[in-house]
Amino acid sequence: MFTKFIFLLIAISLLSSCLKQSESISPIAKTQTIAELQRESLMNTANLAGNAELSSAARASLESASDPSVFYLNLKYNISNIDVFEAASIPNSFEQIGHSFLASIAKLVLSINGPRQIDLSPIDLNMPDLNLDLSIVKSIKIKKIFLQYNKKVDTNSDFAADFSFIDSLELAREITVPNVGKVDTLLFSYRKIHNLCLNKCLQFDIVSNNILELLKPNTTLKLKPTLTIVSLPAVNDLKLDGVIEMQIGLKLPF
Repeated sequence: MFTKFIFLLIAISLLSSCLKQSESISPIAKTQTIAELQRESLMNTANLAGNAELSSAARASLESASDPSVFYLNLKYNISNIDVFEAASIPNSFEQIGHSFLASIAKLVLSINGPRQIDLSPIDLNMPDLNLDLSIVKSIKIKKIFLQYNKKVDTNSDFAADFSFIDSLELAREITVPNVGKVDTLLFSYRKIHNLCLNKCLQFDIVSNNILELLKPNTTLKLKPTLTIVSLPAVNDLKLDGVIEMQIGLKLPF
């Protein structure tokens, strides 16, 4: 009887040891929901269409369309202290488009920096060769354009920096209408009378809808500015921050 008891203790001890040495199996990859996998796939398509991943200056969200094969990339792109010559160093094509439009408007504002004549001749939009895949990119809409003084400039001026010196600022492009000829069609418009931020910002009305047709390769987009000022700026250190919001319609490549 005692011998059987000893054998039982040994068996229990061995079984306990084996249980302690059992190994757990770790998953190779994190568990993802179907929605997460779908979002990852759509973002991969968006990055492919834009020729590069979005930078840390861009915030993106996805939106479904009525056509299940199409979705929208809602892109918000922020620029601090706008460099009007920087677009060529931005890898993502959609960000390049946003930067180019913001920089063109900022360039006009920055030209109002002293008692000199403002050059209002047509300007070439600084738009690099975007190499957009038009089988995927179906529309590009600008939803918002917003400019304000750089926060450091505003603080150093005791918050005297504002845009009250600008009465209106518009950008148009010239098109040819059959049986009419060449006419100007408005893209963006700012009117001081509609300012809702005590002249501390410039927020533009977006007149044009889908601008994809304007971005044809090997063409130059000429913009015609119209600017009316009532005075020179109170603060001459014109450093600007900007925000542009865009909506890009993308078709799934399958």
